[in-house]
Amino acid sequence: MKFEDSPLSIKFNFKKVVLSFGSIYMTNEDFFVMEVNEGVHFNSEKLNELLATVRLNYGDSKKLAYIANRINAYSIDPILWSYFDKDDSILVAASIVSYRDSTYLNANIEKQMAAIPLKRSHSLNEAVDWVGKLAEFN
Repeated sequence: MKFEDSPLSIKFNFKKVVLSFGSIYMTNEDFFVMEVNEGVHFNSEKLNELLATVRLNYGDSKKLAYIANRINAYSIDPILWSYFDKDDSILVAASIVSYRDSTYLNANIEKQMAAIPLKRSHSLNEAVDWVGKLAEFN
């Protein structure tokens, strides 16, 4: 389910930004949601565009969790997860929301590559609940 169609979109104020490869939902909380378009290969150039857009909205000092709402099938370079370091990035945690077994299995590989805490979730609610309990935000 898309974030903007979920009950969470009513609970949290958000700003939607559409990029060439997907949509970002930037909430007033400690997280944002990314939905990548079908068939995209998410690489370092797209990651840099995503982070530049997020920094424009939140600034450079806000600590955030990234929720990847994988409603579409797309590929990602798993090595990208190793770029995040809690000491020099605004991203301090991430959750991958998977709706298919294959996506959940791929998230296992990504979790091994991640330099930040990464949770595999089966729903947006599960991901948001996890973010709310992180020590980084309490």
